[in-house]
Amino acid sequence: MNNIFYIDNHIHGSYGINFNYANYDEIKFVLKKLFKKNIKGICPTLVGETPENIQKQLFLFQKIQQEQLKKIDNETYIIGVHLEGTFLSKQKSGIQDKSTFLTPNIKNFKKIVGDFENIIKIVTIAPENDIDLIDYLNKKNIKTQAGHTIGKNLKNCKATTHHFNAMNSIHHRKDTICLEGLIKDEIYCEIIADLIHLSKNTLELCFKIKPKDKILLISDSLPLSNSKKDIIFCNKKINSKGKDEGGILAGSNKTLDKICKNLYKKNILNKKEIKQMAFVNQIKYLNLKNREIDILNQ
Repeated sequence: MNNIFYIDNHIHGSYGINFNYANYDEIKFVLKKLFKKNIKGICPTLVGETPENIQKQLFLFQKIQQEQLKKIDNETYIIGVHLEGTFLSKQKSGIQDKSTFLTPNIKNFKKIVGDFENIIKIVTIAPENDIDLIDYLNKKNIKTQAGHTIGKNLKNCKATTHHFNAMNSIHHRKDTICLEGLIKDEIYCEIIADLIHLSKNTLELCFKIKPKDKILLISDSLPLSNSKKDIIFCNKKINSKGKDEGGILAGSNKTLDKICKNLYKKNILNKKEIKQMAFVNQIKYLNLKNREIDILNQ
């Protein structure tokens, strides 16, 4: 597995460091560490926060990305930021703070990101609440993903966020985003394949139904991955298994390299499939430029 590279579109942090609050040096520390695990690119993922705090982090990620495009040395490349918070359904909030949620519209998006729209690569949205944001983001080539949703259809979203999790599941008499995402071949699906968020049989169902070029393996890694530190995430105490005190899953306690190695060890996926679902598909999905592809292949 040493010759396989990874891109993680959905990672909240690692080594005890939370991307929602990390300073410049802490972010650089994580990037150096992840690079040693062959994680060549990431979309740092931010949960709901105040516009001021979100913009503070966007500034840092944009600054580092601009530096990396000029010169990068043995660190994971920041492809762009994934905004997972703010535009979610309160009925499927998961671990996130409902008080930070806003209606998905252009005005609120601009309020949240300020002058840093260019660093945004992915936005997770509950499409049933959307006013005009999905179409706006699609025109801007920002990837729209349906997640933390009770919706019945994708409403022009290009992908799903951590498929099956924080959405209504498959029902034999009802339409759900979970079902639509699986059967529509043009839709990409994020999959947390840590065998905790999805069972082995559910994973194998996904891998059989979805075209292999439309699966995006992600970690949803929490700051507690690669760390023994207790963490506070979304103002809640999270244990080593990635759960809050009420048993709600907040994310994964593993980074993408460990998840993929476990999939290979358990004969769920072979090396070719892992390379496609954890690296090749991400490059195509995110429409990366030649300079970025060169960085990721270094």
